[in-house]
Amino acid sequence: MSTLDYQNVVTALEALNVMPKTMPGLEKLKQALQHKAWYLNLAPEKIITVAGTNGKGTTCAALQTLLLSAGKKVGLYTSPHLITTTERIRVNGEPISEKDFIQLYLDNRDVIQQYELTHFESLTLMAAEYFFAKNDLDYVIFEVGLGGTYDATNVFPNRYSIITALAMDHQNILGNTVLEIAKNKFGIIKHGSKVIHHPLPAEVFALFSEVLSATNSQAIAAVPGTIHAEKDFEPHWFLQTPWGKTMVNIPGHRACENIMTALTMFEELGYEPQDHLHSLEKIPWQGRMQKIKWPHMEAPVYLSGDHNIQGVQSLVQLLQSYDWNELHLVVGIGQDKAADEMLRMLFALPRSKVYLTMTPFKGRGLMDYPDEYRTKAEDENDNVIELLNSLTAKKNDMVLVTGSLYLVGQILSELKPR
Repeated sequence: MSTLDYQNVVTALEALNVMPKTMPGLEKLKQALQHKAWYLNLAPEKIITVAGTNGKGTTCAALQTLLLSAGKKVGLYTSPHLITTTERIRVNGEPISEKDFIQLYLDNRDVIQQYELTHFESLTLMAAEYFFAKNDLDYVIFEVGLGGTYDATNVFPNRYSIITALAMDHQNILGNTVLEIAKNKFGIIKHGSKVIHHPLPAEVFALFSEVLSATNSQAIAAVPGTIHAEKDFEPHWFLQTPWGKTMVNIPGHRACENIMTALTMFEELGYEPQDHLHSLEKIPWQGRMQKIKWPHMEAPVYLSGDHNIQGVQSLVQLLQSYDWNELHLVVGIGQDKAADEMLRMLFALPRSKVYLTMTPFKGRGLMDYPDEYRTKAEDENDNVIELLNSLTAKKNDMVLVTGSLYLVGQILSELKPR
């Protein structure tokens, strides 16, 4: 089966268990890694693990951008992907090639099958082998997939941990309080770590102190910064930091927090942020208030993969810097998300119409949306492409697709052949 093509490999991986129904463990992956000589010789000072409810991906992308600007060789592992699985495994900003991805799968297929690894565990194993055995890298950044303690990325030793914004999400797996969720995410903190963190909720302070004490780790709060928009035809965003001012291409106050956390980590690694601020003008990260041109649509279309309450709160705040005559909100929300509260905030936006759709992964069916919001919706269609094609928006209107990164990825995939 060495003639497997890329799509065959993706199909084989996706046939594995994708999302656990309960908190996963690390034992199967640890056993699989015992077959890898490189695993026993990892350097913790090269590994940075990033956990949190929101902002992980943006923080990782900003840190990668800064390190590349400093001339470092960087591996980055993130999830989910928007268009193609290879996006999850990057070296020096470039996704792994399909050829290398196929070979990694072939090299690891037997051990994947032997230990019955899940989809995410398999990709984590493949990414790590690519980073540590196939490339000579200065740093490897792992974005946690789910939680922290039992996430597959937590099998690797790390000197540096980053904790981004904490909030309620994945309660069916992580717990029903912010404290329970925080306990799981703090599980990435290893002995002797340096922990760079966003502002933390007051209810987790005592737990955080306990974890730091138990692991003999040092906490470093992210340096604060401010961000503001200057309007032309649309907002342009400027970040003010202790190291200077720069334009950034990811908008809003949540982006400010994420980028400042990355800058703080960058300085802690021994680099001078003021020499690399300019690189933040072009952080390669899609699906965060990303502007696209949809065929035959006069109005601008924005994609923003906000998929929980905290994310939608940030989106609503961000939208205050934008102007529109009428706002057309295309919303698809996952089955396990707090749809009532998310929809309440979105329906409250001024001069807006809401259109309900279905996101492609673990999507909430149209019949599963609360009746209150189905009645208020302008239209509904479980096919977001059909919905966008049927939508009439004028030049001074604004179209915004939100509720799920998977939904954003579906739209970007549709545009790619164009």
